[in-house]
Amino acid sequence: MPLTLSQVLDLLDADDPGPAICNIAVVPKTEKDAIESDCDSDASDMDFTGDSAHLPSRILNYTLEAASSSLLNNKSRHFRKSKKTAKSHLPDYIVYEPTAAQCLKATNANPLDVFLAMYPPSLREFTIEMSNLYSVQNKDKPLNLSMEELLVFYGVLLTSGYCTVPRRHLLWSLDDDVHNNSISNAMRRNRFDEIMASIHVVDNTKCNDDPFFKVRPIFQELNSSYKILPISKWLSVDERKPIRYGYKVWSLAFSGGYLYHMEPYVGVHTLLPKTGLGQGPSIVLGLAEKAGVPGGCNFMHDNLFTTLSLIDEMTKRGYGCTGTLRQNQMFDVPFKPIKEFQKLPRGSTEFLSEGEKLLVRWRDNSVVTVASNVENVYSEAPVKRWNKERKAYDYLQQPQIIRSYNQQMGGVDLHDLQVCFMNHNICKYGRTSFGCEKCARPMHIECFKKFHNV
Repeated sequence: MPLTLSQVLDLLDADDPGPAICNIAVVPKTEKDAIESDCDSDASDMDFTGDSAHLPSRILNYTLEAASSSLLNNKSRHFRKSKKTAKSHLPDYIVYEPTAAQCLKATNANPLDVFLAMYPPSLREFTIEMSNLYSVQNKDKPLNLSMEELLVFYGVLLTSGYCTVPRRHLLWSLDDDVHNNSISNAMRRNRFDEIMASIHVVDNTKCNDDPFFKVRPIFQELNSSYKILPISKWLSVDERKPIRYGYKVWSLAFSGGYLYHMEPYVGVHTLLPKTGLGQGPSIVLGLAEKAGVPGGCNFMHDNLFTTLSLIDEMTKRGYGCTGTLRQNQMFDVPFKPIKEFQKLPRGSTEFLSEGEKLLVRWRDNSVVTVASNVENVYSEAPVKRWNKERKAYDYLQQPQIIRSYNQQMGGVDLHDLQVCFMNHNICKYGRTSFGCEKCARPMHIECFKKFHNV
């Protein structure tokens, strides 16, 4: 007979809980996706467990289901304490030329050329077609948007991003303190409003269950345009949150900040292949497959994605793989207990090798564990750390695998940093939703008009 979580906790608290006690994971059906996707990564490999004495009633009264665990079973693995590590035979990386720097230097490209290269003609033509169609469908009059007008429209949006005013219409004002000659001479205000109200990249009559249906063509076309530059040897995989509370984008980027592929996370509708290895490994393998990454490239990712099974699969596909590991991914790995290792002095290290992998644990400000199939021989490099008590630097030995991870990991974060230098106020003009006192339904302005026939 199935039990509720409250009944199971009562059995565990009993004096005689019974002969067979198994691991219990509290994952209600309604929260499976959230518990898999919304846990952000940490710099250390520590994990935290909840307090069973303070669980909400909706979880305590939930009927439990028996499910087999998909966690790693490391009992069959053979770890050894040896400096002769994994002999992974990864293919050599082929240097593709010309490189991005050589292309820019040879063509002497200006910012407009770069923008037009990254925003391909196919997407511009599709935008014109769908915008004209939307105007006919909803306003019974053609928009007659042309390619030249579309580029001017984009120019106004980009200019208004760094020349900010309280209201967009002030850019066309005759007042000297807000007037912008380049914008007012390029396009009339009313024409800009017409385009802004009709700009579309999809046919609304062909709506599907994809939450990103409205902007899916933009992601597809941009991902295609990113491939004009050859893929670098060092790649990083990470999540991007353009806004703090909102959508999440899985991203693959060069360690220098250039983005190769991005895929928005939309639960079951995420357009990445399922591998059966878990969500994190599926993201890494899916991005590598969609971006067409050649063999010999090295992937860096944090503990949100890394498992030992992922490293095995990446080795089979000819990819290098380095990432931090969470404590709950290291069952039966013969490292010292984490609490005992934390008591060791700063700079302490232990390492193991298994098959084609090297596992290294290092004590810095916190304990961090890194697994990789890239390093062939365990090595160390000197590093200095500030000692608050002595008010001087301590010179420690840092594993080379951790130094390489720190040097090559931040590609996606560097891309975010470059985007943050730009102003995003172009999306904050006006009010996007309206509410009716009669029906009490806040809706987007277009839905509000259609619902109330205005």
